[in-house]
Amino acid sequence: MADPYHGLAADYDWIFDDSELAGGAAISQPATARLLQRIGPGGDVLDAACGTGIDAAVLARRGFSVRAADGSQAMVEVAATRFRREGLAIAVQRCLWADLPAAIDGRFDVVLCTGNALVHAAGRDTMVRALTGLRRMARPGGHVVIDSRNWEKLHAERRIVQVMNRVRMRGGRRCVVLYAWEVPDRFDQEHIAHLVFLFEDGDRVEPHEYRLSFRPFTFRDLHERLKLAGLREADTDYGEAADRYAVIAVAT
Repeated sequence: MADPYHGLAADYDWIFDDSELAGGAAISQPATARLLQRIGPGGDVLDAACGTGIDAAVLARRGFSVRAADGSQAMVEVAATRFRREGLAIAVQRCLWADLPAAIDGRFDVVLCTGNALVHAAGRDTMVRALTGLRRMARPGGHVVIDSRNWEKLHAERRIVQVMNRVRMRGGRRCVVLYAWEVPDRFDQEHIAHLVFLFEDGDRVEPHEYRLSFRPFTFRDLHERLKLAGLREADTDYGEAADRYAVIAVAT
């Protein structure tokens, strides 16, 4: 199966501003930040949707014991490069969520599935298998963190073009990032995001475009699938007006 993040992995960090690269993106959201503060340094964390390794690196620098995994080989390779560059002893591997219990021996205080990653487990049955795999990676009393875009809000607003709020400038390069959405009439149909990076090259613009497809789920869908996977909500920062939210879940 083709890796949807092949190519995109190299540009992915341009999505985040410098403060997010330094302090974490999803782990700085309210419900997730509350949990990590309560667990404290020394806790065992599995970042099961590590992407390019931003949050895993931040947690390791804070004193957490971190292991990382992602379903994209391209993302795993970028994350491994980040960990080596920063001198961080974080083991990272490609693994699908349902396969985690067989692939990784340890169990964790916190299992992260952030960055809107769970939407790639398309459909109820696939998502339940993914959530079950994540639950089995948490030790007794441990927590599973699901971070998601608010798909109901995106679908209702139908904002086709979403532009990041500022120009990114790094290493002498300037970049504007935007999403161009294909939003179908029905919520349960495939949603497509064209993720576009516009790099300034003198007086010219060099565009990099990547296509990602999603099968959205509602907040209610997530609750139903958590229950089927043996999980229940312990905390959330969900709100109808929020662009994204996290659900902190524990085993039932």
